[in-house]
Amino acid sequence: MRILIIALASPLLIVSALLALGVSSWLIAIFALPIIGFGLSRNSWRAGKTKSDKKVFLLFALTLTASVVLMLVLRQPQFRTDWEGGNPLDDLIMLLLLSTMLSLAATWGLAGWVGHRLTLFFKARKNRRVTAPE
Repeated sequence: MRILIIALASPLLIVSALLALGVSSWLIAIFALPIIGFGLSRNSWRAGKTKSDKKVFLLFALTLTASVVLMLVLRQPQFRTDWEGGNPLDDLIMLLLLSTMLSLAATWGLAGWVGHRLTLFFKARKNRRVTAPE
């Protein structure tokens, strides 16, 4: 359970620190979050902790689903605004935008973990196959 909390909290803390230092948000989104997930996965794999893999895969699927649903909701006409205060849903739209960004950040961070684990699983499966000598 601690690994799941660290996997969700550490990317947000590191992103906040990098933004405070003035690093571009595009660089953080593209490189830092998946690398953090990869590093967490690699450390737990080397420590032999693979019990939480199913939970992380499920959490990745849930955050991905939540991100897609939030993005589809935001594309509805009633959630489009010009931000001049005329739309009574401006506060709700901003809350939905922040929720979408948070779920995308969590998904992207967990994508590094999931990608690393899937690579290791397929590599182990490939290495288990024994070929007959010719």
